Order: sequence, then C-alpha cells, then structure tokens
Amino acid sequence: MPVPDIFRIKICGLNDFENAVAVSHSGADAIGLNFFPQSKRCVEKNTAVKIANTVRGEVQIVGLFVNATPTEIKQTNEQVGFNWIQLHGDESAEFAKSVYETTGVPILAASRGSLVRWATLPDGFHPQALLMDAAVPGSFGGTGHLSNWDLAATWRTMPHLNHLVLAGGLTPENVADAIRAVQPSGVDVAGGAENSGQPGIKDLDKVEAFVTAAREAFARLPKE
Repeated sequence: MPVPDIFRIKICGLNDFENAVAVSHSGADAIGLNFFPQSKRCVEKNTAVKIANTVRGEVQIVGLFVNATPTEIKQTNEQVGFNWIQLHGDESAEFAKSVYETTGVPILAASRGSLVRWATLPDGFHPQALLMDAAVPGSFGGTGHLSNWDLAATWRTMPHLNHLVLAGGLTPENVADAIRAVQPSGVDVAGGAENSGQPGIKDLDKVEAFVTAAREAFARLPKE
C-alpha cells in the first residue's frame, strides 16, 4: 500500500467560511473540518463544501469523524472532497479499512493516550498515518490537554507507523518544544489557535505565530 505524503501543520476545527479561507492563506499545510455533531467545532455541511471548493489546492482538506457510519463518511467525502479522513472515535482497524476501500482516501487514525491500538497490528490494514491526542475520559479530543510527548516520541520504533501527527494542547508557545521532543511528521492545533469563547473561530495572529514556530522547529530537526 503506498504511503502518501503527510502535511506538516494542520489547523483543525474550522467552522466559519471567511475565517477558514483566511487560515488557509496563513502558510498552514492542512485544515481540519469537524463533522462530529456533539463537537463545539462542528461545521455545517454546506459551509464545509463552500470552504473546500474555495481553498482546494492551496491546503490539504481533512475530514474529521467520530464513530460515524461508513455511509455518512462516504457521502460527506463525495460532497466535500477530502485529502485525508480522520477517524477520531472508537473505530476499529476493520472499520478504517472499509472506509479506505470505499473512498480511496488515506486514513488518519486518532489514538488518545496510547499508540498500541494502531501501532501493533500484526497483519492486514494499517492506517496511512496516526494522530496522537491527549487522553481525557469522556472526551474525543479538542480539550486543550497536553498529550504524552514521551510516549509519542517512541513512534519511530513501532512497526507499521509511517507518519505521526502530534495533537493535544499545542500552542504557539509550546509547539517548537513539542516538535523537538517528538520529531513528528506533523502537528495539529485547534483550541490553541483560538480565543476563549470562540470555538471554531481561529485568531489569525495565533495561527501565524503557530505556523512560524512550527516551521522553524521542523527546519531544525535532523535530516533523515
């Protein structure tokens, strides 16, 4: 199975058209559109289509789902058009395989507080990339809590892990330290680029600071 290129910097949880377009001009490599109805950053389908049609080709578009049905994911992908499908719930490897085979879109599988569920599958389908998020009971992410950087840093020693995207509590102030500690393929921010009380609406100054700090940190990593 071919391993696609992964984005370096993803700004996730956009739900406003004008704000999403501005973020797409910030230098980020990808934007995340959240389709989990219980999320405070959930985007309306029509808005997502409008965003995607406007910024396609400028940034990668990631569709985030939590325990959705394969039909829901397939239909949403047909309407919006994703570069990656992010499974951020309790989905199994068999489910991820079904979604990939149905859509042809690479899978970014989220793991909260552990790499084991996806990293140690002996055979069969493996997601094209893994996202490491913080483990917060009763939550599927977007909490602002830090993920375990020490654990995340072990990802290169695990079989079948081609890419790791680090999420969980990242901000413009700590993203460089996170990149140095974990050496991930990419980083993902949601609340860390927002102002309090405005979930889904990114502060463009924070976005620019995050992008700048992340790019500089990635540039200083040892060359493989």
